[in-house]
This record gives sequence, structure tokens and C-alpha cells, in this order.
Amino acid sequence: MRNKKIDKTTIPNQEHSEVPLPISEEQVKLLESALRIKIMHVLAQEALTSKQVAEKLQKTPGNIHYHIIKLFEGGLLELVRTEAVGGIIQKFYRSKATWFKSPSMSGFQFSPEDQVEHFTTRLTLAADELEHFQAELKELITKWESKVTHGNEYGVDIIIGRLQPFTDANPEPGGES
Repeated sequence: MRNKKIDKTTIPNQEHSEVPLPISEEQVKLLESALRIKIMHVLAQEALTSKQVAEKLQKTPGNIHYHIIKLFEGGLLELVRTEAVGGIIQKFYRSKATWFKSPSMSGFQFSPEDQVEHFTTRLTLAADELEHFQAELKELITKWESKVTHGNEYGVDIIIGRLQPFTDANPEPGGES
């Protein structure tokens, strides 16, 4: 068995807050990749090395290491600890969040031939129902962001906003106005 020397203390396994992490425009650009989003989710579960993340995502270690360094330099990952194993320094990273709030609400601009689906609807929700609806959406999105998948990259842009009350300009006869 190899000797492990821990150079930095381990940060306790902390649950990521449901409150989105405020990020800069530069950090938004770092997250414009489905692979980087997957890396953030893997590293939210536990602190891992680039090689361990690569194994989980079935990608090459060099490719994952490149993205982890970019995310770390951009302030989206934290270095939790280092371990010296057989003369090699292993770095364990953890994501700071998996939900983010950007300074701008820039959505995707799809050309008509690239748009797969567009949903629009209206819901009537009490405050607790809205909270539950948002939690279910986040759970669904997280499930798919975290999966090891193959194929093309797709953008998903969901906006939830409170609508102003509907006023009917032509009420039905005998109805209340």
C-alpha cells in the first residue's frame, strides 16, 4: 500500500445551497459547455482528482484536467486538498455550486432549423406550489446535466416569471366587471 501524505486538511462535505451562486460574465463563459456543467455536478458530490472525474465521465484525463484548471482559475472550483502519492501530487477539487445566477439574462439564439422544441404555458400557483414546481424542475435538469451522455449539445432556457393579472376588455354579459 502506498503512503499518502495529506498536505491540506479536508473541507467537510458540504451540501450545495439551492440558492444560485452569483457569477460574473467571465464565469458565465466558462459554463458554456455541457462537459463543464457535468464536471461541476460530479465535483459537487465529492472532492475528486481530474483523473477520477475523467473515469466517471468516460473522458480522457487530459481533456478533463484542462477543463478543471479553467474552472478552478475562474473561481468556480475550490482546491480541497492535495495528497502526495509515490512522488505525485494529487489535487482534489470540489465545485462551489451547481446553480448559478448571472448578471444578464441572455438566452440562447437558435436558428429555426436548430430549434427542437418551444414550450409556452401559464400556471396558477400559490407561493408554496411555485417553490415545489421550481424544485421539481431543478431536480429534472440536474438529473440530465449529471448523466454521462453522448451526442449533440442542446441548450435549455427556462424562464419563470409572474404575469400581471389578466383583464378581459369584453366581459361576458351578466358577468361581474
